[in-house]
Amino acid sequence: MTTLTAGQPAVATPATRPAWRRYGTPAGIVLVLVLGLALSLALGAVRIPLADVFATLTGSGEGASERIIMSARLPRALVALLAGANLAVSGVLLQGVTRNPLADPGIIGVTAGAGVAATIVLAAFPAAAHALPLAAFLGAMASAVFVYAVSWTPGAAGKGGTSPVRMVLAGVAVNAILGAVIGVLITAFADRIPAVMFWTAGSFNGRGWSHLWMVLPYSVVGLTLAFALRSRVRILELGDDTASTMGISVERTRLLAFAAAALLAGSAASVAGLVGFVGLVVPHLVRLAMGSNRLIVPISAFAGGALLLWADLAARTVLAPSELPVGVVTGLVGGPYFIFLLYKSGWLR
Repeated sequence: MTTLTAGQPAVATPATRPAWRRYGTPAGIVLVLVLGLALSLALGAVRIPLADVFATLTGSGEGASERIIMSARLPRALVALLAGANLAVSGVLLQGVTRNPLADPGIIGVTAGAGVAATIVLAAFPAAAHALPLAAFLGAMASAVFVYAVSWTPGAAGKGGTSPVRMVLAGVAVNAILGAVIGVLITAFADRIPAVMFWTAGSFNGRGWSHLWMVLPYSVVGLTLAFALRSRVRILELGDDTASTMGISVERTRLLAFAAAALLAGSAASVAGLVGFVGLVVPHLVRLAMGSNRLIVPISAFAGGALLLWADLAARTVLAPSELPVGVVTGLVGGPYFIFLLYKSGWLR
């Protein structure tokens, strides 16, 4: 389960990789991100000309357009961008340390932990709804710590530790338990199901500057740690024995990468709800586009941000004035495409 590498497409070396893939892919991702940001600020219940968007961003905006952009649309777009980056990089780290190309933040119980905490707040303490992001973050981190503790095996002479298999199995078990807890809570507080269900499907509705400032410090720490660990995680993908012979501290690297992944996914869940698919698919899309793992952490961050920006834009506009949960959009659009990529790359043959 944890070494599903058969059929994985060969990675081209820098010498054989076409220049357009090395330079065109990052440029294309940044362009898509910038375009998504501009449209997110312009489109909505009130349509704002792109000229007014540009004027507002350069400090010369005025009137209702400036108020709408600065108080509602810009912070919402930035929260979506940051949450997408966090989820994508979290997926990169987890796929590396578990050596499982199908790993994503849900595999370590982060999303389930955030879901339980948020369900408790929404169902049992609706008056404290303002504390939901903080509660979701604490629940996500607590679940991640528990998964790591369960997967730890003590050993003599410092030989104890975790393994990819135990981490995956512990994550599956914790997800099942916490999923049952969420089911019990929803049944017990059936009158408050709509609020709970909308959050568990993922949403950026009502996200403002306070949410951005709350998640930003965790994102900076998590992304910085992920960037610092990028080389060691790539070596760890070759196997524990190989990494050890190359001078890599396997358990320390796995612990740090696991902590960074949990921090990133937990902070994203605290402001976005339970958005799936991003951490699973974005790393694969980047690898297929780049033909290399060398810059996968920073490029996945930009790609994940772009994906959630566009998903949130679709959620707000497709059925306007109604709004879809953003998790529904990512699932409907990304699921079939991911299956196509799996087949094209040979994983399903």
